[in-house]
Amino acid sequence: MNKRWYKLENAAKIFPPTSTKNDTKVFRFYVELNECIEQKILDRALQKTLKEFPLFRSTLKKGFFWYYLETSNIIPEVKEENSIPCEEMKDGLLFRVSYYKKRINVEVNHALTDGTGTLNFLKVLICNYETIKNKVSKDLIVDDISVIEREKDSYKKYYKKEKLFQKNESKKAYVINGKKYPENGTKILELIMSSKEVLKLSKETGKTITEYLTTLLIKSISETMSYKDKKKPVIISVPVNLRNFFPSNTARNFFNVINIEYKFNGENEEFDQILEEVSKQFKEKLTKEELKKSMNTLANLENIFVIRLVPIFIKDLVLKYFHYNSNRNKTMSLSNIGVIKVPEELEKHINLFGVFISTDSISSCMCSYKDKMVITFTSHFIDHEIQKNFVRYLTSKGIEINVNTNIIGEEEYDEKVF
Repeated sequence: MNKRWYKLENAAKIFPPTSTKNDTKVFRFYVELNECIEQKILDRALQKTLKEFPLFRSTLKKGFFWYYLETSNIIPEVKEENSIPCEEMKDGLLFRVSYYKKRINVEVNHALTDGTGTLNFLKVLICNYETIKNKVSKDLIVDDISVIEREKDSYKKYYKKEKLFQKNESKKAYVINGKKYPENGTKILELIMSSKEVLKLSKETGKTITEYLTTLLIKSISETMSYKDKKKPVIISVPVNLRNFFPSNTARNFFNVINIEYKFNGENEEFDQILEEVSKQFKEKLTKEELKKSMNTLANLENIFVIRLVPIFIKDLVLKYFHYNSNRNKTMSLSNIGVIKVPEELEKHINLFGVFISTDSISSCMCSYKDKMVITFTSHFIDHEIQKNFVRYLTSKGIEINVNTNIIGEEEYDEKVF
């Protein structure tokens, strides 16, 4: 095949130099079907899907000035899951597909694409799999987006040169600490509940699900904090899919991040009090105008001629320093993928979707499919008080939760623990 190369988008440049064994910058989307996976059929479906997403056959290269992606001749193979979730990519490609019983996992390095790009890839993979296995209609392919559209850099499309330096008050957040699992061990906690019941809870307050659950996360964290800890704000980093604000069909990275913070007054603030402040910040920060300002600030720096001439080893040091400071300005992250929809003929074959990310601390992700909401926590910490508080609150509101974890040998995760 003729090799092609792609310059990393400005949001993706941070990932290669800051990837570590603890935080590989890899995330996983998974789908649970209603039948056990057949490896040979999944492999055929993967090869077919890659024809529509040639970008996924890229490897990461390091140039003198920038990292870039280059398409390769490597043929990926589907394997039964037998490794640590979200571990480093070791075969050259920036994604892998595995399966376990009824689940298909797609893991991706963030330098390649974001959550939306990966989810679209997974949807087409499922469709191709079911077309081969269960003879569903060949016309079910989720979209008719061209390869050219999928490979566009949408940051460049919407870039507009503006004032370079804007005042940005950086605040040091409360940072979660604790004893970690040895050898980079990672705890994945999966919570499965009714989407309708959680939506009902949020509607009773007049707020969105994301606002409601962000508030619950802050409340859950606050209950583990000392009086001294509360002198620093809890700051939740929330990724935003820019496609919801700026039309784009790209399969590459196209996201931004907003920070939702809450500063305690030394008191044990009530849930509703925190919720009002969280909702206010979402409304202020989640606008097209504010997101564009942030996008353009990053792009302005990238387009300065002098910065372009700086060798990559110096850029790496700067980006590592920026990443270090960025981590000091957040407590944890919460990513809401939203409601996942597939063609009606595929619905009967799918039980649920889920997503989680690598982290050097603790992070949370969520998505919904039909009436199943899946919230996951990824953590390196042995202590799980934050997760307990989160679950206890929801169950106290009448939400039934099915809890699963990958950690074996610890106390069982059931209603008695929470």
